[in-house]
Amino acid sequence: MSETARLDAEEHKIMKKLGFVLTAAVMLSACSPDSSLSETKIRLADANLKITALEKELAEAKATTKSTRSAGTPSVKGESAPTTPVKPSAESIGQQWQYDISEDAMSGKKRYTATVRSSNTASFGFPYSGAQHGTLTLRAQGKGKDVLFYIERGQILCPSYQGCRALVRFDDEKPIRFAANGPADHSSETIFLSDESSFLNKLKKAKRIRLAVDIYQNGAPAFEFDVSGFDQDKFQPKL
Repeated sequence: MSETARLDAEEHKIMKKLGFVLTAAVMLSACSPDSSLSETKIRLADANLKITALEKELAEAKATTKSTRSAGTPSVKGESAPTTPVKPSAESIGQQWQYDISEDAMSGKKRYTATVRSSNTASFGFPYSGAQHGTLTLRAQGKGKDVLFYIERGQILCPSYQGCRALVRFDDEKPIRFAANGPADHSSETIFLSDESSFLNKLKKAKRIRLAVDIYQNGAPAFEFDVSGFDQDKFQPKL
C-alpha cells in the first residue's frame, strides 16, 4: 500500500470513530427523564472530549495527506501526481515473452514459437466491441521462419489472394511498410509478415515495436509491444 493510500485509510478510520462518538453524544442529549442526570452529564462531557480529540487528529491527518500528495506520492484514487519512472529489474526483463516447442504431427519436425502480447488494447465497433490485445508470434520450423500478427476478433483487411501492408515501427525509427498476407484458411484475424529475416534482425535490437494494419471499419489502430529481453536461445534452443 502506498503512503498516500495508507493516510487516506487512516483519515477514513478517524472519521468513522468521530461519527460513532457524535451519534452517542446525540443519544445522550436526548436520553429519557428516567436516566440519572449526573451520569448523563458525565458521559456527555466525556463524549465531547473525545470529539475534540478526534477532530484534532482528523485535522492533522488531512494536513499530512495533503503534504504527502504535494510531494508527489502517487495516489490510488487516480490523481495525476508526478511520479518517478521505475527502472525494471534485470530479473523482470523479457518475462513478457512466452516460448514453446511442439512437434508437427505429419513431418515430425520441431516447431518453435515465441509470443508476446500487446501492452495496449483497442476497442472495435459492433459486433467486435470490447477491449482486446494484439499478439505477435515468431515461428520457426526447419529452415522456415514466420512472423504472425493476430487480433482476438475483427476483420484485418488482408485477403490471402491479394495481400496487404502493415506499418511497423521499431523503437523511435521511421516506420517501415512490411508486405503481409492472410492465412490459407481465409480467416480474418491473422496476417503473416513478409521479409521475416529483416523483421527478426530489427526485433533483436529493439525494445519496443508498434504495428498497425487496416481493420474493417476501424481504421488502423497501432498495437504496441514490449519486445525487450527477447532470448534467441529460448526461441530456438540448440538441442
